[in-house]
Amino acid sequence: MSEYRTIKELVIETCVSEGTFPSYEKITALVRQHFPSSKWQKTHYAWYKSRIKNGEIPVPGFSSDTQSTTEVDTTEGEIEEALDASVSLERDLHSYLATRVHVLERGLSLMPDGVEHQTEAGRIDILARDSGGALVVIELKAGKARDAALGQLLGYMGCLSGPSSNVRGLLVASDFDARVVFAAKGLANVRLVKYQLSFAFQEVR
Repeated sequence: MSEYRTIKELVIETCVSEGTFPSYEKITALVRQHFPSSKWQKTHYAWYKSRIKNGEIPVPGFSSDTQSTTEVDTTEGEIEEALDASVSLERDLHSYLATRVHVLERGLSLMPDGVEHQTEAGRIDILARDSGGALVVIELKAGKARDAALGQLLGYMGCLSGPSSNVRGLLVASDFDARVVFAAKGLANVRLVKYQLSFAFQEVR
C-alpha cells in the first residue's frame, strides 16, 4: 500500500526532499511505484510544476529564490505543456458544468444556446437562468482568477443588461486574486465560486 494518500502529497514531499522540482522521469517513476493504477501523464507533471512555481501549491522550504532558480531550467516546451494542461482543464470544467450547472447554485438551468453564448462583448462560457428568472453569466478560469477575469465577466453582464433584464454573474476559478475578492464585495450581483480539483484513476489493464 502507498505511504502517500494522494499524488499531490507525493509531489510536495519529493520537492521538499530534492530541494527543487524533480524531473519528469523521477516523479513519474515514483507515481508508478506508489499509484500503479494511475493515468499519470506529462500534462499532470506540467500542471503541478506550474502551480508550485507560482505559489498556488505551497511547498515547505521553497522560497521565491528557490522558485526562480528552478525556473531557469524551464524550456519553451515545458511552458507550452503547462498551458496545454490549463486549457485542457478549463475545457473539462466547461464540459462538466454545461450539463450540471445546478451544482453551482440550486435552481440554475442552462439557457437555450447557453454554452459558449455569443454576444457583442464576446463569447460567454455558460449562460443560465436562476429560479427567480434572472440571467446568470458564468465565467470559468482553470487557475487563479485575476482582475481581467472579473472585468471580462462584468463586460458580458453589461452587454446583456437592460431596463427589463436582471443579470447576475458567477466567476468560477480554483482561486482568486485578493483584489478580485475585494472588488466582488462591492458587487451585489456577482458571486465568486471556488472549485477544487481531484483526480479519479481507473486501471484499464
